Amino acid sequence: MHMLKKMASSGAKKKLEAGDATLDADDLARGVAHLDDQTILQTLHDRYYARLIYSSVNRMLIAINPYEELGLYSPEKLDQYSQLAGDTAPPPHAYAVASAAFKGLLAGGSQSIVITGESGAGKTETAKRMMQFLAYMAGAAVGEQSAAQLDATMTDAERMSPMGLHVQLLRTNTVMEAFGNARTTMNDNSSRFGKFLAVQYDRSAKLLGAQINTYLLEKTRVVQRGQGECNFHVLYMVLLGLAPSEQGQLDLKTDPEAYRYTRVVQGELDVEGREGETWSAQLAEVRRVLQSAIGLSATDVWSIVSVLAAVLHCGNVDFTPPSDGQTSAGAAINESALKPLRALARLLGVDAGKLCDALTTRCIRAGTEWVTKPNTTAEAMDLLDSLAKTLYARIFDRVGAAINQAIGLSRRGCDPDAQAHAFIGILDIFGFEIFERNSLEQLLINYTNEQLQSLFNGLVFAAAQAEAKLEGVSTGSFDEGQVDNREVLALFNAERVGLIATLNEECIFPKGSDESFVQKFKRGMGKNKRLQDDSSNARMDPARSFTVRHFAGTVTYAADNFLIKNKDPFSEDLAVLLRASSEPLVQALFAAPSAEKTSSRRAGMVQRLVFKGVAPQFESQLQRLMRVLGSGSVHFVRCIKPNRDKKPQLFDDEMVLHQLKCGGVMEAVRVFAAGYPDRVPFEAFCTRYGVLCSDVLRAIAEFNAAAAKKVLAALDVASDQIAVGHTKVFLKTGVIPRLERMREKLLASKAVKCQAALRGMLARKQVREKLAAARDSRERKRKAEESARQLQALQHKAEEERRAEVAAAEKKAAAERERAAEAAAAAAKEAAAAREEEDRRAKEGAAIRARAAELESQLAAARAEADELRKQYS
Repeated sequence: MHMLKKMASSGAKKKLEAGDATLDADDLARGVAHLDDQTILQTLHDRYYARLIYSSVNRMLIAINPYEELGLYSPEKLDQYSQLAGDTAPPPHAYAVASAAFKGLLAGGSQSIVITGESGAGKTETAKRMMQFLAYMAGAAVGEQSAAQLDATMTDAERMSPMGLHVQLLRTNTVMEAFGNARTTMNDNSSRFGKFLAVQYDRSAKLLGAQINTYLLEKTRVVQRGQGECNFHVLYMVLLGLAPSEQGQLDLKTDPEAYRYTRVVQGELDVEGREGETWSAQLAEVRRVLQSAIGLSATDVWSIVSVLAAVLHCGNVDFTPPSDGQTSAGAAINESALKPLRALARLLGVDAGKLCDALTTRCIRAGTEWVTKPNTTAEAMDLLDSLAKTLYARIFDRVGAAINQAIGLSRRGCDPDAQAHAFIGILDIFGFEIFERNSLEQLLINYTNEQLQSLFNGLVFAAAQAEAKLEGVSTGSFDEGQVDNREVLALFNAERVGLIATLNEECIFPKGSDESFVQKFKRGMGKNKRLQDDSSNARMDPARSFTVRHFAGTVTYAADNFLIKNKDPFSEDLAVLLRASSEPLVQALFAAPSAEKTSSRRAGMVQRLVFKGVAPQFESQLQRLMRVLGSGSVHFVRCIKPNRDKKPQLFDDEMVLHQLKCGGVMEAVRVFAAGYPDRVPFEAFCTRYGVLCSDVLRAIAEFNAAAAKKVLAALDVASDQIAVGHTKVFLKTGVIPRLERMREKLLASKAVKCQAALRGMLARKQVREKLAAARDSRERKRKAEESARQLQALQHKAEEERRAEVAAAEKKAAAERERAAEAAAAAAKEAAAAREEEDRRAKEGAAIRARAAELESQLAAARAEADELRKQYS
């Protein structure tokens, strides 16, 4: 593997030998000694076996599906192709195309990348790699990590940034593939719808938002598939990936063979998973993306899962087969189908009896009255299939609308005043299809590829030849009839008699039929050489089929059910019933339009004349797409399928040669090698590349042929590599890329000098500012110190004054205390004298009282003695 990576990385310098012709490893239009088909094929053959899957034809990339991992998409590769300047061009790569588109965006114009090829050629993977590169340019650390792993490591702020939006875009691929891709006999992950992703930028190339437009979902796959083919991935995820408890809520069994819509006829389905991942893990990731990246609630996601389960139950509702000879008898529900009918009704939020009535009968207006008419078994089955297709298609559209809401300019976090200036669009659309039986779906797919081939022809061949002739420059000849497909387009879009106009017209007439459509189409376009006479076709009924010689091959279309498919009818009885559903999502899917599609409700012919079926609606949508592609620069990628077995290192020469011829690659090589693919007006050439020889540019007074020749001579461009016309310089392939690299290198060096000068100026300014700031700081410091000294002196003086005041106050207080002490001492002395006097008086009083007591005692004794004497002498 190391050697393979080394070989792939040195592809820009490697030369491969093919017979006697030496071939350029980068561009098939340079260095090819012999411009024959075998030499070109041998080049691609040898490069493929050398694991060099990318080649270029001027600015068209050829990508051959390797069916193995080659290590071509590492972070180192992303960094290599993200460089906007360099001495040499990097090898051809999907990243190189995305890088060229990004450079074109920086130059001020919208860019579109058209990826075409057969189913299984690698278109979807190529588109993913280009989105990966744009995410890298926005700052996302992409590489070997998946989008889910990147999202898990991002902060909320990063998720709101342009980088986060790119990661969000990468994650939405998971949902789009789940709902829009299926396994076919040619591709295990075939896109069954077209997708145009427009990534919108402002004038400074800052990512603002994105929008996804989808085209022609193959909804018939829901009810009908070819041998060995599967239904859409998400139906198997729901059937095999839900938890048992959830399966019980939806009345589902984990058996694809138990459901009509998931059975694989003459083939097998891996019930464990797909691409090494279990169905449950895939479903879990889809649910995570719907919630975290798209912003739906868990309830909304469960409602979507419930509707998908209802689609599965639709296929198991059955009707009692009519008795022999009773094909017109009314339909009746088979007893074995009552359980799926009840489950279907419950999931759709309607009454089972009313749903049964809407399937087995229909209401018809008869004058002023409504009459109920029974449906036949076949009609009831068609109604069931129509219900399943409509449910799935409307869920697909609703998910697409939710994605656009999450990634568009109105998303949360986007500046409401932001205006998109330009976009990079990536068109990943179904490849040309030729099946055993081809119907309206294949016809519209092939018509789309015819339109894209016409765009390629106009940009590469027709416009180039016409301009060269007008300028008087000989560019060599090529077989224009080999690539011109204008007659094929006329078959489809000619007014009144073209296929689309005729089909729409037949849908209007009450007696129109598939046979009358074919007859009218063949009469109207009978002189067109691309409508092949198939009257002797033994495989198809000529009255109900027609054969078209497309640019990619001859295809016979079976016109059975063309009118029904173009009308795409849906039972009004079912629509009315579902509008009254108790399930909010089902109600929303079948909500009545707020306004009629026509400006008048008049019945009759006027109303019928404004009818536009599926085909003309798709034609209008396709024309809008072509105008968008034509509004800017277009880059083409031709994806090639090397073999039918989807095996690595297997190159089917005949199969690859057919694809190269059908895609116009062979003629592109010859035209680019022999002619002048790059044509630049004199003034634009001189002003853009004159910077490489500034002395010559300064001497130019007028931008004319002579001036252009002077610039070319100064740039050392060989004379056999250029031609000078009347107003433009014509350059052979490889000249402009070399001049661009020289210019980018010069501008890069000038930019370095400008950056150095600017950095020097900014540094000097910063130094001056720092010096001035230092001076200001010193002055402020000096003033602060002076102020501090003055403040300190004032504080010292105030302190001295305070101390003096304190000393005086203390002296005064001491004197007052001394006087108070003296007064207190005198008072104490006086008090002591008073106490002594009082004590003396007290003593005297006590002596007096004692003497009085003594005298009293003596008096009492005398009285007692007197009384005794009286008693004695009485």
